[in-house]
Amino acid sequence: MNLTYYPTIFLTRKIYKIIIALIPVFFYACSTNDEEFIQENEFINEETNANIESSGTSIFKGIFATSDASRRGTFLLKIPGGVKNLNFIDDHALGTITLSSGESFDAEVTQIKKTDKSSDVMVQFDSEDFSFKFSIDENNNPVISDVNFKNQDGSIIATEETADNSVTPITGTYKCTNCQDQDSPLNGIELNNAERTFNMLLTTADGTTSIDIQALVVSLQETELISQQSCTSNSDYTICVYGSGVNGTNEDLEWSGIHRYTSSEENGNICATLGGKFAFNYENFGSIEGEFKSDSTCPDKTYFLSNSGNDANSGLSPEDAWKSITKLNTVDLNPGDQVLFKGGDEFSGNFHLDSNDANNSANPVLISSYGTGRATIQAGNGYGIYAYNTSGIKIDKLIIAGNGMNTNTNSGISFYNDLAGNVKLDYIEITNTEVFGFREFGIVIGAYNGNSGFTNVLIENNKVHDILDAGISSYGQFSASKTGYAHSNITVRNCEVFNIIGYDKGKHSGNGILLSDVQNSVIEHSTVYDSGSGNTNCGGPVGIWYWDADQVTIQFSEVYNMSSGSDCDGAGFDLDGGVTNGLMQYNYSHDNDGAGFMAGQFTGARPMNNITIRYNVSENDAATNGGSVYLFNGDNNSMSDIYVHNNTLYLSEHGTNSSAANIKYIYWKPVKENINFYNNILYAVNGADLVNIPSGYDGYFAGNLYYSESDFRIKYKGANYNSLESFRATGNEIYEGFDSGFQADPMLKNAGKGGIIGFGNRTSSLTAYLLESSSPAINNGIEIDDFGSRDFFGNTLTSNSNDIGAHQADITRSQEIAMK
Repeated sequence: MNLTYYPTIFLTRKIYKIIIALIPVFFYACSTNDEEFIQENEFINEETNANIESSGTSIFKGIFATSDASRRGTFLLKIPGGVKNLNFIDDHALGTITLSSGESFDAEVTQIKKTDKSSDVMVQFDSEDFSFKFSIDENNNPVISDVNFKNQDGSIIATEETADNSVTPITGTYKCTNCQDQDSPLNGIELNNAERTFNMLLTTADGTTSIDIQALVVSLQETELISQQSCTSNSDYTICVYGSGVNGTNEDLEWSGIHRYTSSEENGNICATLGGKFAFNYENFGSIEGEFKSDSTCPDKTYFLSNSGNDANSGLSPEDAWKSITKLNTVDLNPGDQVLFKGGDEFSGNFHLDSNDANNSANPVLISSYGTGRATIQAGNGYGIYAYNTSGIKIDKLIIAGNGMNTNTNSGISFYNDLAGNVKLDYIEITNTEVFGFREFGIVIGAYNGNSGFTNVLIENNKVHDILDAGISSYGQFSASKTGYAHSNITVRNCEVFNIIGYDKGKHSGNGILLSDVQNSVIEHSTVYDSGSGNTNCGGPVGIWYWDADQVTIQFSEVYNMSSGSDCDGAGFDLDGGVTNGLMQYNYSHDNDGAGFMAGQFTGARPMNNITIRYNVSENDAATNGGSVYLFNGDNNSMSDIYVHNNTLYLSEHGTNSSAANIKYIYWKPVKENINFYNNILYAVNGADLVNIPSGYDGYFAGNLYYSESDFRIKYKGANYNSLESFRATGNEIYEGFDSGFQADPMLKNAGKGGIIGFGNRTSSLTAYLLESSSPAINNGIEIDDFGSRDFFGNTLTSNSNDIGAHQADITRSQEIAMK
């Protein structure tokens, strides 16, 4: 069996390939219900087996596609008298394609190429719009070739329908979900997120269903067997889940889908929907992932809840709404269903979803409000919304309230996956929602079973406050020896988090946004403030941070008034234990107890490497501990490749931290493996040190500007240096054989007076740290290879950008763009 990403065209025994990249895919599924696909077949085409037998007509059903996704459809060929001898085919034979738009086009017999053997007969069908060639091979299978529709080459996959062999053609589409990550065409096909053909042909005989797929992708490969995983039924629908089989012949293709169809035929309301996702690992290129859905669908249900409703109602209209969450919890939500609470009303209870609900990323369940304003779910001492081993859910425009952080014992919105087999459940969106009054988490994405977790999670435009432990968080089952991560593709954007108090829990608490066990993630355009005061343990809290994560970014965010609650931490931003390929950029940290920007390893973490801290501003951080930038290591030989460049660091020493410095290391385990500081402005006030690095540790400095309003003081490897020139004796501030760096007033517009930007305002509006036109920081930094696309203030960077600090003064301003 072959998975062919080009259609095969049969013409006088020669095989041709046309470059429209269509797949014929063949696989099998064992059916637990012989009627399930027959019902769908009746829904799509009302041909009955009785008509087939009585008429003696051969009927072939199939799927049709071209490289234009809008030109997809089903195929029907009727041959009166059958196909026993095509030499004498009835000239009333008719081939019809019906597009997904509903338009139909016919082709009639125009030519028969006769030979001595009927199996070698080729019949030509033609019309003004549509033509194809038809023959029967030695195994009595139909061969349809040279398909042309409106002067465009196409492909048809078809099979004969008989009394014992029901055939269901289904048209559909898919969208590539990761093609935005690709930067070049593949085999001439542009990789993008445009809608493309994904047709399916279901053939059921002897309780076994084979499925042919016809899809516009890119190449020629082998396919694999597909096996049905499970089927469940309720009063409305039967839902069957399919997935890649263990006996597959192609390990590069992963496929899973959900087939939903009506459980009864009352009132003739028969329907069926197929949808799911696939991933194809293309050799020497990477994975191409997509989500597909059929054009034929079952109507989705919308359930309404109102304080004036009644649980005896149907719940299917605002006038017939339910009243309680208790009633809602008795219903299994099918993919595409909606749950709408009346805006302005308050509903007491705890909304629970499990694996019987939703679970289809291509057709998510929506939980939201209707009418005016947002509805409130009053959770009391329990969860607001708890989703267990399910996804394909969007939560929008709600208020989730607990009884108070000191009374409630649970979380506001919690998704949790403990499935075996490293299963990543796909698609969660939590948007435009306020969460408060809970003890554990405001919003949490959790997992605890190997690398099982969630993927494609968006947490956007939410307000989370008055939570005891953590505002927004993710976690998985941590192991320093494992490979891979529980979660992937988590985005936190435009969220306001405040008053996350913390408490004495035996480890740190009071964190704002804390994501862990995640790969490919970004936190951006968010603000955290006034948190951490109740914490009693080290290791946190921090405003915004990652730990045990890979390929992560924190950008365009502000953190202020973070308390440590102890004599350690309380930082603004942090890339912590086990982070690799981490980036902090375009952030503003100020007036925090701990560091502005921190990077470090705890004991027992996975190795940390390739950390970049660039184009950030820190103002008056490190009130009780740390420095503007603070590095630490609790695990020997597991922290390397740290790059800190083009930051503006303003620090006025507080009486509660007499050892503060713009750049500081904690004395623990050595930090010395390729640690670099380039083109930063170090501005020390009120006795703060510029640099404080203990003996036995290392770091390379080049192109930085040093300014102290009092005594110039650099502490480096156990020695004190009172000038830049004396510091050069250590080998620092010498770049490619020449002196680098400056000791001078950077001439910032209003240093130390940045104040609060505030949620909803751009970090680039912080004018206090713009360079004056005569600043010595302009054009005096060193050249950096990987300098980024813009500076803190939105100015576009080029290879000639070499100003010191977070402001590149001589370049045209550009629009602030959130990098994803």
